Amino acid sequence: MAFSGSDAAFEGFRLVRRNPMALLAWALLYAALSLASLFAMARAIGPLTAWGERLEGLESTSATPEQVFAALQSLGEVMSSLAWLLPVSVAVNAMLMAAVARAVLNPRAGGFGYLRLGMDELRVFVVTLVLGILLFFAWMAAGVVVVVLATIAGASGAEWMWPLVVLGGLGGVAGFVWLAIRLSLAVPITVAENRFAFFDSFALTRGKFWSLLGMAVIAFVMVLVIGLLSWVVTLPLSLMAGMETWSSGAGSDPEAVAAALDVANPWVIVSAVVEGAISALTVGVIYAPFAAAYRDIKGLGAETPTA
Repeated sequence: MAFSGSDAAFEGFRLVRRNPMALLAWALLYAALSLASLFAMARAIGPLTAWGERLEGLESTSATPEQVFAALQSLGEVMSSLAWLLPVSVAVNAMLMAAVARAVLNPRAGGFGYLRLGMDELRVFVVTLVLGILLFFAWMAAGVVVVVLATIAGASGAEWMWPLVVLGGLGGVAGFVWLAIRLSLAVPITVAENRFAFFDSFALTRGKFWSLLGMAVIAFVMVLVIGLLSWVVTLPLSLMAGMETWSSGAGSDPEAVAAALDVANPWVIVSAVVEGAISALTVGVIYAPFAAAYRDIKGLGAETPTA
């Protein structure tokens, strides 16, 4: 099957149309994570408020090192109660990336919404973590080069160097995008071939950069459109749920904030479900094209049985 970036860009919508139950499963997973996060944050509001009042009391007096340490210890206890959110969020993200790739590469794979929690998800997590760190340092390196050039230009007063600074910034952005596109098929390879595929994407994307970039741009634009259209629905729901407290100045009122986070509020539940559905659709639209690109570049046809 010949690879077409413009065709692969719409794979997310085809996936949802082909298997709407997958969208439902991902939406429910997102909603559950959202409600659990709201519940944990609501429980932390009281202790955080008490800690803030305690800190204000210490600032108004000559606090001893023991009192400062005790205050920091109490803050650590509150934050530790929220620590589980990070690993759970990471696990959910890995599950969803693997599920989208599995749904595209092997539509007959089992599981509700193609969701699993096993070695595929562990491999996806490790691969995305390593490549994320690599991309972060690549971005930082580009930033350092631009800062150094700007510092030299400013210190020397050499006006002719400023075009070099601009070119250096544009070159850094271009290099980062190039690297991200060349690594973009790592997750589909990892899921399809049941192995860690850190840099295998380089060989597969050779000669396909512009097609893949166009595909990514189209998918990104569609995500922006989804976000803008969904705002019409999510904003009224947020207002009904009491989330307006965050923007109306009531954020300093612990009771108002706790009420806005109350998962017993039906509007909070409805808002979480709707936002979960939007997030699930966004995940499909942004991740599915890359799995389709892997499938088409490899010429695998409709299914990859190992996925």
